[in-house]
Amino acid sequence: MFSVSGTTQPQQQRLITPSSAGAFVEFADFSLFGRISDESGMPDYSFDGMLYGVFIRTPGLVFHLADRTSLSDGEDIRATFVGLGVLAPATIRSGNSYRIAIPFGLSTDYTLVRTRQTANTSQEFAQNSIYIAAGLDFLFQLTQRTQLHAVSQPNIGFTVGSYGANGGTSYKLTQDLFLNFNQLAGRFGAQLGYTASFIRYSNTDPEFRYDWSSHRLRFAVTF
Repeated sequence: MFSVSGTTQPQQQRLITPSSAGAFVEFADFSLFGRISDESGMPDYSFDGMLYGVFIRTPGLVFHLADRTSLSDGEDIRATFVGLGVLAPATIRSGNSYRIAIPFGLSTDYTLVRTRQTANTSQEFAQNSIYIAAGLDFLFQLTQRTQLHAVSQPNIGFTVGSYGANGGTSYKLTQDLFLNFNQLAGRFGAQLGYTASFIRYSNTDPEFRYDWSSHRLRFAVTF
């Protein structure tokens, strides 16, 4: 009798990104590229300033909230930005220390910019946006506990004003870079991150055509 013993190939370890929750500082530039008529009485909401926010990110879900309240007597502009997105990364190539994927996504944003005089009126910039996205997602396992994660994601969608008076197409590009230090204390680790973002609100009403460009510095706990 002869017996043949099969050899078992070692399974390739599946690379995943940790979930994270933390805070960020955002340096934003909000600028009008449309036109405000003299007869409309609309203010120009353009500003260049800082927002503070919190976020939660998992491999399949992203939530972030940022707010800016002007502390200057000479400037009366408040900005709030809320975003919620679902991610479905599709791996196209992977190895023991890297993964390349296409991050398909569906997201919604709410952007509110207003002054004391225009709050809760049809003149405030209150836009609800819905996007679909795809891009490139790179994950590198640098050491046993350290990861470098880079994501570039173009978005296209539409935006509608809260009072239904304006709307149009909207374009967004986000580029994320995360450095993860996993399992520093049990299941918990630390994350440093940077995000560059650009949003164009191409409303049919030229008075609501604005560009939002920003840079975020993130600090988070991973788990």
